Amino acid sequence: MWDDIEAALGSAASTNLSLGSAGNDLYECYVWALVLEAARREGATIRLLNRTGAPATSFWFRTSPSAIFSTAHDYCHAQIDFPGCPSLEAHIGIYVSGKSKVNHECDVAVVYKDEANTCRAESVYPRSSKVLLAIECKYYLSSSLGVNLGRSFLGLINDIYTSGRFFVSTQNSGSVDRLFSRHNKEFEIGLSPMTPDLEVRLRGSFEKIFRNFKTQ
Repeated sequence: MWDDIEAALGSAASTNLSLGSAGNDLYECYVWALVLEAARREGATIRLLNRTGAPATSFWFRTSPSAIFSTAHDYCHAQIDFPGCPSLEAHIGIYVSGKSKVNHECDVAVVYKDEANTCRAESVYPRSSKVLLAIECKYYLSSSLGVNLGRSFLGLINDIYTSGRFFVSTQNSGSVDRLFSRHNKEFEIGLSPMTPDLEVRLRGSFEKIFRNFKTQ
């Protein structure tokens, strides 16, 4: 996972994470890196920025969920620019506001930049309708997913819209994937750098999201 993260960081000289960081934090960053790679493959320019919009020479990842407007650290994000399209931002561990006005954590989220700017300026949460892509990431090594976790995800995406919402995990109990299949939801179970075929498939799904965004 660390190789993928380092490739995504590019020019950033340092980061608050390392190869020895918690597995769940690295897993979210790894999926975030796949999102950026998908955007690049669709022709995007990627810039790593800090909270003020300046180039991020030291990239600070969230290791616990917080508001996009949080000033606890100089949290950074990736700006994604496609020619002739509104700018986007890719974040890790932010809360978004659902249709019910309840705030939900998104492990990885791609938000319209103008929405993110408004949220930082006015200390409000991004509206889920302004989230192009959201991913729930579950990192398990010795335990497997339970069907209740899958049902919880289904409830979540019903409140934050269903398009462009993904569930990814390292493990499976053999029931969560069937649940998502029945409900026609986007998922990738067993994803890791050790499963390059799944990486390619998931990245292709992200590329499709960006391809459709460019044609709007």
